[in-house]
Amino acid sequence: MALNTVSSDRLSTNVKNTNFTAAEKQDLTDDILPLAGQIGNRNLLINGDMQISQRNGTSSVAVVNNSFTVDRWQAVNDAGSSKFSVQQVTDAPVGFYNSLKMTSSSAYTIPSNEVYGIGQKIEGLNTNWLEFGSSDAKTITISFFVKSSLSGTFGGSVLNADMTRGFPWTYTISSADTWERKTVTVSGSPDGTWSTNNGTGIRVHWSMGANANRSGTAGQWSTAQYTFHPTGATNVVSTNGATLQITGCQVEVGSVATDFEHRSFAQELALCQRYFEKAEGGMIATGLSSGYIGMTQSYVVAKRASPTVTRISDSGDTGNVGTPFTEAITIDGFRAVAQVTGAGPKFQTLFKIECEL
Repeated sequence: MALNTVSSDRLSTNVKNTNFTAAEKQDLTDDILPLAGQIGNRNLLINGDMQISQRNGTSSVAVVNNSFTVDRWQAVNDAGSSKFSVQQVTDAPVGFYNSLKMTSSSAYTIPSNEVYGIGQKIEGLNTNWLEFGSSDAKTITISFFVKSSLSGTFGGSVLNADMTRGFPWTYTISSADTWERKTVTVSGSPDGTWSTNNGTGIRVHWSMGANANRSGTAGQWSTAQYTFHPTGATNVVSTNGATLQITGCQVEVGSVATDFEHRSFAQELALCQRYFEKAEGGMIATGLSSGYIGMTQSYVVAKRASPTVTRISDSGDTGNVGTPFTEAITIDGFRAVAQVTGAGPKFQTLFKIECEL
């Protein structure tokens, strides 16, 4: 069956042939189509609605630096001990099911060189067309829903991979414990080094606090390294038990925030699995009491780069077999091998495969 389409000329004519004012016509057109970029696959963030949580499920986790929470969302916690916990919860605004909840674990005074928060590193293959680092750099818009036990001015930052360029941004929470939608426009960076390959292209950070020497003036690009936080914004980790929740996080090209792009669970999971997945495989040594057995495990999704494969656990008849090990690791799969030490073991091994940015 053919798909009926409507040309932009026809759409324009239909809008003109109404009694709308010029401003109303423009609003109608803006609501129908984005003003910049493509109609689908607008959101450069993955798992912006926090629905995929392969590692931790709904458990609360006291984060350490660079640890992952829900899929693709990475913590910054520069102290030796955790200063906040993170959890996938079902408290969310209308139109969403999950959010990411961060809770301060103490009234922490942030010393020099420390940063706290949560964010996502976007792969350069997905951002190279934004032309950051050149005079053709495109404007991007960040939109999200936020809820906090505090009110006031909060912030975040957009950074490059080596963090030598940073654009701190602010938003205001008007009412504590109330979901509010925020939008921030970030002009494209005309200079600096921005990865265009399968490394980190752009880093987007939601701040839980930072020392003054990791902060900068909001609304402009800084060349000071590690500019993660806007000067004067709230340090959430400085209030014991304070919470900050986000969901519906979207980064798109242009200066207008469109509605959040909901993708199917299966599609979102596949996007996450480019960077992390769990795989389980079984090995049977029928009639063997010595030697080696093995299996080849293919990934659900080809990986961003050659991953780290780690054995999590074994189950079944593991008494007559040595500890499984991996070899021949590629972006498409790996081989698991174990030494047989007794008659006919039958067992399964669970692995995690990681190649995060």
